[in-house]
Amino acid sequence: MRKKKFSSLRTSKYVFALPGFCFFAFAILIPFLMGVNIAFTDWNGITKDYNYVGFKNFIDMFQDKRILQPMRNTLIFALLGVTGNNIIALSCALLVNQKSSKLGSVAKVIFFMPVCFSAILSSFLWGFIYREVFSQLFAIKNLLGNKSLVIPAITAIGLWNSCGINMLIYLSGLKSIPTDLYEAATVDGATAVQKFFRVTLPLLMPSFSVCVTLTLTSWLREFAMTLASTGGGPGGASRTISIYIYENLYKYSKAGYGQAVSLLFALFLILIGNVVSTFFRKREVEL
Repeated sequence: MRKKKFSSLRTSKYVFALPGFCFFAFAILIPFLMGVNIAFTDWNGITKDYNYVGFKNFIDMFQDKRILQPMRNTLIFALLGVTGNNIIALSCALLVNQKSSKLGSVAKVIFFMPVCFSAILSSFLWGFIYREVFSQLFAIKNLLGNKSLVIPAITAIGLWNSCGINMLIYLSGLKSIPTDLYEAATVDGATAVQKFFRVTLPLLMPSFSVCVTLTLTSWLREFAMTLASTGGGPGGASRTISIYIYENLYKYSKAGYGQAVSLLFALFLILIGNVVSTFFRKREVEL
């Protein structure tokens, strides 16, 4: 009887996982494999016929100087987005976690509300604010039309729209830290700053592993918000790798080349995600 129960339990796990795997295969795995095939062709994305060109698309990518600016913009987005998101999210989590704060629950709702807006809606909302409100109150021209400030301006939209998710992750991590550790640190004469750096931060490493990894890969893939805000402009000042891939696929009719760039970019995201995740997991403290 035990063997039968054990066998049925193992079978039931696969049965319950099957619908999720089917959706994953239909939405991600099959398109990915089809994209790998297209990356080795000269397909223009319109006609049914195409020719295999081997590694020509990959060679062209390393010789393409147009890709340098999107790469630079993508790295700037990632640097500003990851730094700003985690600092703001952790600060909001620390504020909400204060037991003496009577407005903790209200603050939690206020900080999380922007997450409910889509990236497109957030872009249009802040586009209006940059265009109309800032010009009226501060006599500042539209930041989205300034080549020097367009990336920080779009980053600000993204931070407003996404910090609430990481705030909840950090808040969950803060609530899992035993209060005994803080009481012991107080007895030892530790200041608030010392408690933060010697107790809070080390025990929040699991939260950092999740938040930094997800935020980094998300900002490296930045697409919808930038496309809705500026379309990659002005003059390509905010064009990211994702927009560059999109333009090659649908605007320049170079689907084969676009898929080659997309394939290498996906491999890079997997690699950098694993490296960052491993870095933080090695520094996690077990209670």
